[in-house]
Amino acid sequence: MKLQKFKIITHNESQQIDEKTSILLNTEHIISVKPIKLTTVERQVIDGYWIRLSNGKKYKAIQVPEMIKKLFSEQLPKIAINEDNMHEISLQ
Repeated sequence: MKLQKFKIITHNESQQIDEKTSILLNTEHIISVKPIKLTTVERQVIDGYWIRLSNGKKYKAIQVPEMIKKLFSEQLPKIAINEDNMHEISLQ
């Protein structure tokens, strides 16, 4: 089990406030992480992450471990266009 600390934000409908809660999540159960913009009740826009787990639960995180932030800053290789495939299509 690889627990990491996250800070999530939830909206409390009865009090009309956003609640920030620290939570430990098992990173082995994270299926996807998507960067998003979140708005607060005070109309602030903050950077956050939409986290989806293997059990179907979803969280809006406002703080994530540094390892996840590093993955988003990683550069992907350029998209390789296979020109050989384009010639085959035009010949058929």
